[in-house]
Amino acid sequence: MENEQYKINKLKDASNWDVWKFKIKVIMNAAEIFDVVTGKSKKPILAKIGNETEDEASKRHSVDFSIWKRAANGMWNKLLSVYEQMSDTSITIVQQKFYRYTMDPKDNIRSYFKIRKSN
Repeated sequence: MENEQYKINKLKDASNWDVWKFKIKVIMNAAEIFDVVTGKSKKPILAKIGNETEDEASKRHSVDFSIWKRAANGMWNKLLSVYEQMSDTSITIVQQKFYRYTMDPKDNIRSYFKIRKSN
């Protein structure tokens, strides 16, 4: 099922991660909340509810924002760690694969990179 407002398919697994992440980032950047999710943001604009004083709203907002920010940042980081596999071990494995690549002397440059691109 899609979100009717933004037409984003649900995140299923790694098969749609790249497209899902791109669309979510575009939406969060447009809504100016991506920095909150990544943990880089300062507090957003204060919103009062009903007859709240500025002090009351500030206290409520401070608590609400810090809880939301930690939850959002934690979820984003978890998604990145699961789907992007950016651990030290996986980075080392990719580096090892990169340094082990060699070109068969019988291949030409074009076919070599075509094969590498498909892997």
